[in-house]
Amino acid sequence: METEIIARETEDEERVFELFNNNDKCENEKKTDKKLYELNPLHDLVNALPYIDSYDKELEKNAKSMVEEEMMLMNKQNEIKNYLENFDVPPSVYLKKEDSVIPNELKRCEQNDKMEKLNLNYYNIENETLNESKNVEEWAKTLKKYELVLENLHNALINMELMNKYKEVMWSEHMKIFTHIDINLQNSIKTLKEQIDNINKQRKLHQLSYVNELSTLQNERNEYKRKNAIVLNEIKRLLSENMLMQYKRNLI
Repeated sequence: METEIIARETEDEERVFELFNNNDKCENEKKTDKKLYELNPLHDLVNALPYIDSYDKELEKNAKSMVEEEMMLMNKQNEIKNYLENFDVPPSVYLKKEDSVIPNELKRCEQNDKMEKLNLNYYNIENETLNESKNVEEWAKTLKKYELVLENLHNALINMELMNKYKEVMWSEHMKIFTHIDINLQNSIKTLKEQIDNINKQRKLHQLSYVNELSTLQNERNEYKRKNAIVLNEIKRLLSENMLMQYKRNLI
C-alpha cells in the first residue's frame, strides 16, 4: 500500500512538473516571436539608436556665434528681420495675361472685398410667367431657362437610374480601390520603417567606428603619459646626480 501511495505521489509530481514546463515553453515561444527591442517596455517611444555625427568644431563655433549675434540684434531692435526685403517679387506668367482671373482675384484680396456667390436665380423658374406682353427676346430667354432646367432634371434622373442599377457593383469597385490604396499605404509604411532601421544601423556602425578610434587615441594618450613619466623621472634623477657632483666639487 505504501509503495502504491508513493508511486501515485511521484506520478502527480511528474504531471505538475510537465505542466509547468509546458507553460514555460509557451511563454518562451511567445517571447521568441517578438524582436529583441520589443521585449523592452515603452519600446515604441524610441525610433532611433544613439549616434554621433561627424562635424567640425570650428564650423559649429562659427555657426553658434552667428546665431547668437542675429538673436541679439533681433532682441535689440525688437523686430523680426525680413530676409526677402531686398529681393524682387518673382515674375508671374498669369499676371501678364489679360484674360486671367488671378489679377482680379489678387486685387479683390488686397481690397478685402468678399467673393461673389454663385447666382442660382437663373435656374429659378417658379416666378417666371409667360405673358403675351413679352417681346421675342424675353420669350427666348425664358425658353432657354426652361430648357436648361429640363436638361438638368433629365441628367439627375439618368444619374438616379444608373445609381439604382449599378450601386452594388460600383460600391464593390469603390471598396476595391480603397483596399488597393490601403495595401499601397501599408507597403509604403513598411518601406519607410525599413529605411529608418537601415539609417539607425548605419548611425550605430558610425558610432561604433568612432568608439574604436577614441579608444585607440585614449590608449595612445596613456602610453605617451607613461613614457613622459619615465622621462621626467630620469630627468629628476640626472638633475639630482648633477647637483650632487657639483656639491662634491665645491667641497674639494
